[in-house]
Amino acid sequence: MTGTAPTEETLVPGLPPFALDTVDDTPEVVLDLGRVQRNVARAAATAAEHGVALRPHAKTHKLPPIAALQIEAGAVGIQVAKLGEAEVFAGAGIADIFVGYPLVGPRKIARLIELLETTSSRISVAADALEVVVPIARAAASAGFTVPVVIEVDTGLHRLGVQPGRPTVELASRLADLDGVDVAGVFTHEGHVYTEARSMEDKRAMTQAACAALADTAELVRASGIPLATVSVGSSGTFRFAVECPNITEIRPGTYVFNDLSQLLQGAATADDLAAFVVATVVGRPEATRAVIDAGSKVLTSDRLLIGDPGPTFGAVAGYPGAHATRLSEEHGLLEFPAPTDLRIGDRVAIVPNHICPVINLADSVSVIADGTVVERWEVSARGRVK
Repeated sequence: MTGTAPTEETLVPGLPPFALDTVDDTPEVVLDLGRVQRNVARAAATAAEHGVALRPHAKTHKLPPIAALQIEAGAVGIQVAKLGEAEVFAGAGIADIFVGYPLVGPRKIARLIELLETTSSRISVAADALEVVVPIARAAASAGFTVPVVIEVDTGLHRLGVQPGRPTVELASRLADLDGVDVAGVFTHEGHVYTEARSMEDKRAMTQAACAALADTAELVRASGIPLATVSVGSSGTFRFAVECPNITEIRPGTYVFNDLSQLLQGAATADDLAAFVVATVVGRPEATRAVIDAGSKVLTSDRLLIGDPGPTFGAVAGYPGAHATRLSEEHGLLEFPAPTDLRIGDRVAIVPNHICPVINLADSVSVIADGTVVERWEVSARGRVK
């Protein structure tokens, strides 16, 4: 996708490119392999065209087969959110894994050392405080390892991260004095662009400001005598702008592999880029403009849209413009349509979730469809790996 504003067409998910009765039972998360491969190839080509490395965030898919597709297409490695995910992907043979979350506590550090002892994968870790790194450094040095550390910098999200400029330089200098770790780079997540930008021009400007703050900080760190190599930014909604930024070496989008309703509203994807759907069965028709499906919050999650003002929705009904899941209980999803429909009990619908990442995390396995036929079932190997 280019930096164009979403149109009515992009915001109306069409029917998926497969027959809904192809799926054996519902509710079921279904991936269209052709679209996945196209999304993977497009992001890889964008990164290559701009001379930056691509490190996809695997917390979106949690699936080693998809990580393998991303590496085959040119990704340098993957990012994960938690150490448990790193254990799964290292076990699947992914050679370069960045744990983009602070590892805090004796058990986490012991598991990190265990992972380093049992895998040949390069494992790098995130930190934004000396207190996080010192125990890692001690344990790593004692075990004979040097762990690459990437410093998180807060460029506007105000979640984790040390402030840009001198505070980052000071932290990097203190980390550089520790045995057992190596200051490998700086990174940021410009996720504030999702909720604060009001136009496509805002998105580009805010992304470029975040990238500039990070790149300028990296130069200050290098000027202090620390030759860090990685200057990394992330977000599926912003990487199309981030690749344009000078002195960025790496991008870390995640959701792009499947896309979802949020990415459509961001203008980062079109309906034809949607590669993941929840197929559900209509189990009730209380009114002509309402239907109840067998997918509730335990499938679609309770994530709300944070973009624009679409009203209360937990997902869009593919092929039904203006129709959304407007209320969820644990096992029931209430669909509302702008006009009466001829849906009957037993019919199936495809839902485009607001946010696909937690939906995947709730599924034990997913159906993989190629050329309209279910060809595989993939176990979601990193499902629930939140420790």
